[in-house]
Amino acid sequence: MYFMHYNIGKDIEKSYVRPMRLRWRQMLTSNLQAAARWDRWDLVALVLAVFIALWIFALKLKTFYDLGYSSDLFTMVQAARSWLEGKGVLQDNYLGNLLAVHTCFLLLPLGLIAKPFGAPGLLFVLAASVGAAYFCATRILRLLGVNGRVALIAAAAMLVSPFSVAFYQEWAFGFHVEVLAPTLCLVLFYFLLQRRMVASIVTALAVISLKEDAPIAAAMVAIVAAVETWISEAGKRGGCRINWPAAVTLLLSVSAIPLLLAICLSQTPTPGARRGVDRLDIVAPGTLSSTEAVFGFVASHITHWLESSVVRQWLWVMLVGSFGTILLRPWFLVLGIPTTVVAWMKNRNDLLWAPRFFPTAALLWCITLVGFALIVRIIPYSSKWTRAAMVAVTIAIAAFSAFAQLALVPPARSAYLLRSGSFYSPQDRQEADAVFAHYRREGKPEEPVIASTFLFRYAHDRNLFWLDRLHGRPAPIWILGDSADPYVRYRISADMINASSGIKMEDYTVIDHRGRFVLLRRKDWRQREGEARRSGTSLSP
Repeated sequence: MYFMHYNIGKDIEKSYVRPMRLRWRQMLTSNLQAAARWDRWDLVALVLAVFIALWIFALKLKTFYDLGYSSDLFTMVQAARSWLEGKGVLQDNYLGNLLAVHTCFLLLPLGLIAKPFGAPGLLFVLAASVGAAYFCATRILRLLGVNGRVALIAAAAMLVSPFSVAFYQEWAFGFHVEVLAPTLCLVLFYFLLQRRMVASIVTALAVISLKEDAPIAAAMVAIVAAVETWISEAGKRGGCRINWPAAVTLLLSVSAIPLLLAICLSQTPTPGARRGVDRLDIVAPGTLSSTEAVFGFVASHITHWLESSVVRQWLWVMLVGSFGTILLRPWFLVLGIPTTVVAWMKNRNDLLWAPRFFPTAALLWCITLVGFALIVRIIPYSSKWTRAAMVAVTIAIAAFSAFAQLALVPPARSAYLLRSGSFYSPQDRQEADAVFAHYRREGKPEEPVIASTFLFRYAHDRNLFWLDRLHGRPAPIWILGDSADPYVRYRISADMINASSGIKMEDYTVIDHRGRFVLLRRKDWRQREGEARRSGTSLSP
């Protein structure tokens, strides 16, 4: 009797349990097709990608001309162009030596666009990256075995999610080189899945050149690609299952972090600016004076890091940001924790302390695409009613995740409503255009100029300085003022300016004044300039 029951149990396991286990294993394994051929759906994806890029560029350009951008867009223009203007590598009028703060080497080739086209040129680069992200996402889904029609829809769903929209929206700032990171990471993921060594290394170097913490994003992408290719080739020998381009990318990324930190620490910051590591709020400036000190601090405070609210928030971001697909790959919740290290060191208890949480975003995009492919693969194995239930649940989870994301990045609402986010009414902008047209006509590109926060657009391609960074800098010839600027310290009227700037209003004359806007020019500037050149002195405030 015992043997009979034993044999029956073995028969049940052989005929039902094992096949079910094997089926679930097959369903939860990526169907990687590294040689997926191009077809008409790829052509459709390319056309849609071009349309998306043009649409985003139109919206970004509208916001630019609506005076909706300030700060980072304009520092990026100056830093990108500096080596073409004989000012040195990555120099701007705000931070001075940008390399002492961030290793944004990718700005150097972007200078070839920023030099002739100014800020609109960089906005076009961002818009093109959005289109490229869509096309690359569809190709990745094709590599993962998703058919063309579904790939087009799934890629669009990822791209219109609030987290993604918030990224390329870059509210109030317009552009930062970090915004290009998720797209470059998708390109890297695509090449890694195909195991293309040279292309992977080149793209990894492009990602690493974005910023000193960009190697973390490249490493996360390499890990995801390595894990997916290892799982998808379970029947092969160990050596054949290793994704060598991913291994090389991971090694390259880990090696780049101390190198980039060393470059930052070796630079002399401009007076008034601080090194990148001194801008970390978790320690006092000057505490982390070497790469060894940075790594030592992280290692000695790892418990504090893992218990921080940033890591807890990151778990929630990963869940809702991936539309719940992270549950199909739960081990990435452990492997992806390094993406929180910078936010933790900023000591603001907020992973989203800046709109550019790009290492987490890059990991999210890769996991979401893998998750979408797994869901598409699971559905055909189910019965008709089960498929209907799964589709309903998927839609419900997607809707919940979208609302949760929107709560975390509220500025994305204005992008969905096609609003520029400008503080100015159409009448305000008409008055500003009329006032500062004098400056655009009469001012020379090399003449120093300062402006209120959201008036930088009028001097985006000129020698723009910041009101609170004039110490040791040339005295401005032109002043573009807004007496009702949203930021009080940047408010400028015909007779009032931030006293700490060192500017004396009696040295300036009003050229035009309408409503809240005023244009001032330094008195007798041409005469003062000639005297300064003859005496060898500088005109500083």
